[in-house]
Amino acid sequence: MAPLYYEHVFCKINEKLFAPLYTQNTGRPNFPVNIFLSLEYFKHIYDYTDEELINQFYYNVQIAFAMRIKNVGEINLGIRTLYYFRKHVYEYILKHPQEEDLIFGQFIKLMREFSLKAGVMTDKQRMDSTLISSNIKKAGRLALALDVLEKAIKKVPHEFLSVKQQDTTS
Repeated sequence: MAPLYYEHVFCKINEKLFAPLYTQNTGRPNFPVNIFLSLEYFKHIYDYTDEELINQFYYNVQIAFAMRIKNVGEINLGIRTLYYFRKHVYEYILKHPQEEDLIFGQFIKLMREFSLKAGVMTDKQRMDSTLISSNIKKAGRLALALDVLEKAIKKVPHEFLSVKQQDTTS
């Protein structure tokens, strides 16, 4: 994973797009934007918490190699620095709602380039996997809703229920 990520993602991140985040007031980022973005991508790929992400950054050789960090732990990153980067991105999006989300925009661009190179067609999906997953999710939500409703009805005293029972003897 690491060499492919480095070649097809890390090296192709356009850091210049993030220049508007840093004005004369806020200064330049004290950390490379391509590492920030890579960490955000790894966080979502592997479903890491921020604490897990920082630990992976410091101790996972594959992640370090994917960002061409030769010695694990050679670059210092505090969790606050990550939070400040996100804050800058969020504030920029709020001030410029007509513009593309910087992080997601980079992700889509990189994903399209890589899928073309890998020969993956993104305009077609397998029906079996997407429908099964979707139906499981819907069925799970429906079952949960029915369970909650059933338990709620059992807790309501009978005198408050407005449902009339029909005479089924005739």
